[in-house]
Amino acid sequence: MNETDYVLNQHIFDAVRFLKENWQQKPVVIRGAFLDFHDPISPEELAGLAMDSGVDSRLVIQKDDQWNVVHGPFEHFNDLPEQHWSLLVQAVNEHVPIAQDLLRAFRFLPDWRIDDLMVSYSTPHGGVGPHVDQYDVFIIQGLGRRRWQVGAKQTLKTVLPHRDLKQTEAFEPIIDAMLEPGDMIYIPAGFPHAGASELPSLNYSVGFRAPSQAELLSALADYALDKEKLQKRFEDRLEDTLNPEGNGLPEFDPWHFAPLHTAGFKQLLLEALQDDTLLHDVLAEFLSKNPRPPLPEWPERPVLEASLEYQLAQYPLLFKAIGVRMITTEKDGMIHAVVQGQWYPLDEDAEDLFGVLCDMSDCIDTHTLSEYLESAAARHLLCGLLNEGLFVLGTDDDDDSPGEDITQ
Repeated sequence: MNETDYVLNQHIFDAVRFLKENWQQKPVVIRGAFLDFHDPISPEELAGLAMDSGVDSRLVIQKDDQWNVVHGPFEHFNDLPEQHWSLLVQAVNEHVPIAQDLLRAFRFLPDWRIDDLMVSYSTPHGGVGPHVDQYDVFIIQGLGRRRWQVGAKQTLKTVLPHRDLKQTEAFEPIIDAMLEPGDMIYIPAGFPHAGASELPSLNYSVGFRAPSQAELLSALADYALDKEKLQKRFEDRLEDTLNPEGNGLPEFDPWHFAPLHTAGFKQLLLEALQDDTLLHDVLAEFLSKNPRPPLPEWPERPVLEASLEYQLAQYPLLFKAIGVRMITTEKDGMIHAVVQGQWYPLDEDAEDLFGVLCDMSDCIDTHTLSEYLESAAARHLLCGLLNEGLFVLGTDDDDDSPGEDITQ
């Protein structure tokens, strides 16, 4: 196995059976989910990431039943106790290319469902306490050993031991398991769970997006306002409210907001949701956008299709910006790519190119792109992504820093 290959053990894990019996239904422990699992990141490298201002990280520390949460970036990790703390770093896949490779094992689920890879380093007894997540998660055990308890889906009292830490009251576990390296546990959204390390541990949490109604309605509103859609306004049909007795005027006071008004506004909103084409476009753009927007690196001059091959010849590597989201969908009878909300029509060549770009973890050799640039649609796609600053031509001059030792 190549050191960057992460493949689920097909003798242990049956994706079809999992989707039928477990996905969004019930938690499950998969022993030996990954054979010969190797950590894509060390504790020292994770600590180095947590010192970066562009990375979302936090320390959760427990002492004498008191909880504290400290947010990064961190200057050092001195004075930490030997036990009862965890360092958690979000979206490690967007900063460590080999960590992105770990997500490939989960491509029996749609790419647009994946949120990020959160990595935690925990000392003995370290954890974040019992809690409930609003997304589905696979947690892979790397270095060390960690005990997981999962309860049945239920309503539990919320506990706030710290303003930045939401926990639940204690629950009766339906799963109580110690995970070894290469083991994995799947926990659907809404199931309470708690993890505590027995030994210094690395854990890899692959989270899957579960947009709320509020987020979807917000995306619809943002799109409609930006595109000047859904402009129909509320209309009062006051003749339906007239009182046939007395003076015949509406039977409610002028300052009263009546249930029939609510019904009228509800109908207006429901009409907005009947436009399937509009909803499709809203959702495609929403799902193609990273909530942690990538930082674009625009070229000094626009890259033109006529000079694309010349530009590629000047640089040995094509880099992908951190956190780029890419999906395809059908529109007007044609396959389109949607990248960070931008649309690109695809023909067969462009679709092949898109697959190559989508599979990139960090960078690829530019000479490998020539065979995919036969069509105008393929050249339009690559030029568009370069001009948006989401893909960048360059050389390999990365400076890898070792990070800081937090294991002592």
